[in-house]
Amino acid sequence: MCKTGDTLRPLTSLQLLDAAIWREIGSEEPQAPEAFNEALARLLARWMLTRSESPAMETVATLCKTRA
Repeated sequence: MCKTGDTLRPLTSLQLLDAAIWREIGSEEPQAPEAFNEALARLLARWMLTRSESPAMETVATLCKTRA
C-alpha cells in the first residue's frame, strides 16, 4: 500500500515491479545497467518456474525472442 495524504491505495504494477527489482539487487545505491538486467532476468525466470506448465521451453523461447 502507498500512502498519499491520509489515504492508503494499492501500489501500481510498475511500483511493485520496481520494488521487486531493487529488492533482488539488494541495494538502494545506484547500480550499473547490467545489475538491473540481471535482477529482472532472475525475477522473470523465477516467475516462469513457478507459474508455467513448461517453464524450460518458455524460458528458452523468451530468451530467443529477447536476443532476436
